[in-house]
Amino acid sequence: MYQLPEGVESTFRFILIAAKRAEQLIGGARPRLQPRGFKPTSVALEELLAGQVPWQAVTAEEYELLRQQETLAREREEQTPVFPAPVPVVPVVVEAEVEVEEEEEFEEDLDGLDFDEEIEVDDPNAEDLLAEPPLEE
Repeated sequence: MYQLPEGVESTFRFILIAAKRAEQLIGGARPRLQPRGFKPTSVALEELLAGQVPWQAVTAEEYELLRQQETLAREREEQTPVFPAPVPVVPVVVEAEVEVEEEEEFEEDLDGLDFDEEIEVDDPNAEDLLAEPPLEE
């Protein structure tokens, strides 16, 4: 059996402190010294024997308060969503008045043009492009 470190008055308390530290190591806490083993309980016992784990004795009232705080923290953690809700996409609203004004301006620009006039093109192949294709029978 291990020799109890100074300040630990019973084997039961020693095991409780080591178990709590092992839970912390399993939860992702880093070891406080270079362990010889790799199991969380072995590492916790080594740390406790080396005096690397700070602890203090608590009364029954203090223990109950700490237990309630841990319970509330776990409940909050369980209620927190793993993936946050996506941000809603708001569609862009285009005002109808803007579109009407643009159409009116376009129509005003077309009023001055005469579409019956023939437009001269400098391209020598323009006649081939403008000619109607022969009808297939």
